[in-house]
Amino acid sequence: MIHIPRFLHAGLCAIPAVGLILMSVVDASGYGTCSEVSRNEAHSEKSGRKSQSGYSPENTLPDTLLLEEIRILGTRIEVPDHQQPVWIQNIDSDFLRQMPHESAAYLLAGHSFSMIRDYGDGNMALVSQRGFSPGHSRILLEEMPLNHPMLGVFDLSLVPAGLLDGISSSSGNPAAMSGSGGIGGTISLRTRMQQDRAFFSQSIGSYGFEQTGAGASYTEGAFSGGIRAYLQRGDYDFPYDDPDPVRQEKRTRDNNHKSAGYLLAQGSYSHRDWRFRSLVWLDNIANELPGSIHARTPARQDDRSQRWLFQSGYDGFERTWITATAGWYRYELDYTDWRTNRTGASTTRLYMFKPVVRHVWSAAHESNLASQWTYQTVDTDHYAGWIHHHQVSTRMNHSWQITSLITLYPSVEWEMHSKFDSALNPALGLTLNPGIQSLTIRGMISRNRNIPTFNDMYWQPGGNADLQPETVASYETGITYRYAGGDEEDMIVAGVTIFWHDFENGIRWIPGPDGRFAAHNIERIRSDGVELDLEFSHDFSVIRADVHYLVSHTRASIHRERYRGDDSVGRQMIYVPEWMHKGSLQAAYRKRIWTRIAVQQIGQRFTTMDHSSPRDPLRAFARFDLDAGFSASVRSMHLRASLGIRNLTDQTYEVIAGYPVAPRHYRASLTISLK
Repeated sequence: MIHIPRFLHAGLCAIPAVGLILMSVVDASGYGTCSEVSRNEAHSEKSGRKSQSGYSPENTLPDTLLLEEIRILGTRIEVPDHQQPVWIQNIDSDFLRQMPHESAAYLLAGHSFSMIRDYGDGNMALVSQRGFSPGHSRILLEEMPLNHPMLGVFDLSLVPAGLLDGISSSSGNPAAMSGSGGIGGTISLRTRMQQDRAFFSQSIGSYGFEQTGAGASYTEGAFSGGIRAYLQRGDYDFPYDDPDPVRQEKRTRDNNHKSAGYLLAQGSYSHRDWRFRSLVWLDNIANELPGSIHARTPARQDDRSQRWLFQSGYDGFERTWITATAGWYRYELDYTDWRTNRTGASTTRLYMFKPVVRHVWSAAHESNLASQWTYQTVDTDHYAGWIHHHQVSTRMNHSWQITSLITLYPSVEWEMHSKFDSALNPALGLTLNPGIQSLTIRGMISRNRNIPTFNDMYWQPGGNADLQPETVASYETGITYRYAGGDEEDMIVAGVTIFWHDFENGIRWIPGPDGRFAAHNIERIRSDGVELDLEFSHDFSVIRADVHYLVSHTRASIHRERYRGDDSVGRQMIYVPEWMHKGSLQAAYRKRIWTRIAVQQIGQRFTTMDHSSPRDPLRAFARFDLDAGFSASVRSMHLRASLGIRNLTDQTYEVIAGYPVAPRHYRASLTISLK
């Protein structure tokens, strides 16, 4: 699995593909999470019976389990996104259905503040937020952590959009809300029961890309169940420009083949006030890795995983809801270096149990209390034995509406780990409505910590069992504006956020007197900046226009010398662009024919901490993507088709040094479903 020279590359920027695949679980609170639900869906479902104590639905929350409607990424309390103390970006299910062949990484790259460290088509893509490394972004499927315990990262390029029903991103989301580890932020993936009785999809594209999907669902009384499966393959042997300025010739990326199979099955049953849900996720992936064009390091990676989850919830009390979630997975990964013909094998397991109690005290007070036990094991020939960790945490989230204008969100997480001292991670959020219903002033102060990865502690040689957790103090404030016209045909949503993070005890692999690299707690980083997100929708008779624009400015640098004469102090962190601009414009005719153009303008990036490499800086680039599609219905049959052009202007660039991005290429998809 692990290729040491890449792993020790500065900033963990060139580690080999981890190959982790989405594990599917439901939210342990029983109400869903990180809503990707379209605004019309979120607006439509706020009904609920009036309780005997006289609290109306306008003042309290629905007293049934509404898995599709609730948004709780920001605070664990059921509050609409625009009233949360942190900014939440959502990619909804309608958007995912338009392009089932694209990956979660591709969609986040174009529609969130996340910086995707893309190693090129057919290779891995890791998410970075607010100047922190990919290992500092917490990746969840609703409640289940997806970050691999050995490397701490998750490869989002291996998750096709067709398997998901929503993606949400919240930069800087505190530990008291979503658990420790999300120092840079939290990405949450979601799947739910499909609405189609049956579907079949076929996607094709450049460089031998193919994806075939099929699924079916069934509902009878209180039972519902469904299954969906995808097969995917591609050669990804695209041409690129030789970096040698003397030769100036075209070369072809080879050893880039990838094939994958995914199967997701789920079922749910309700009986009176009880709710039950079970979910199984299987995948099998074979991925050839070409390595950097500057240093040929071909390899192969094979991934196999089995994941299972069971949840039970009870909502028979008047103002109290109880749920319990049990989860398990087994993940096998083999990494073979073709130069040495050495195979590194690893097997990781996770066991999880999480009970949750939610109680509405009054119209002004609501609490959510959750405990979580996880047990992780790693068995690999790169460690001196079988390694296992226990972790127990308890989180309390509370909402206190002091007046109609001010709401406080005090929260705290107590965390105990088998290898480290226990810790308290508090957070305090605030929202202020200054007499204007559409305007919200928000703020958040929090503490978070990140447990060292298994590799940092146990890799032979260089692992350091005496490492301590990384910590961060985070501060942010912002303004959110939301205007919605009749039936939400016209809408404006805007958010501005100013953030500041002080990161200490950061782990870095550095050479010792003997020249060997080892992990040490030596870094202190300061990251600050501004994020602006603007969305606008308007119906022009039969044409609907949707505009999305976002811009971020991030300054992230070493704040204190790690050793005497450290030239990295005050310099921008590696692969962190100071400026990012992203935008998209979509026009749809009667919701049947649509076209979208999207652009990303990413500023220059550095490949070394002290900016000393002759390749520094990697030049800024602007990438354009164009998509068009249509949908039609004939009785119970529904047809969706799309055609996309990637890298429309045929730009030559690298997001990561030595890993060129494919030139202009194409994707096409056709889906037939029965309602």
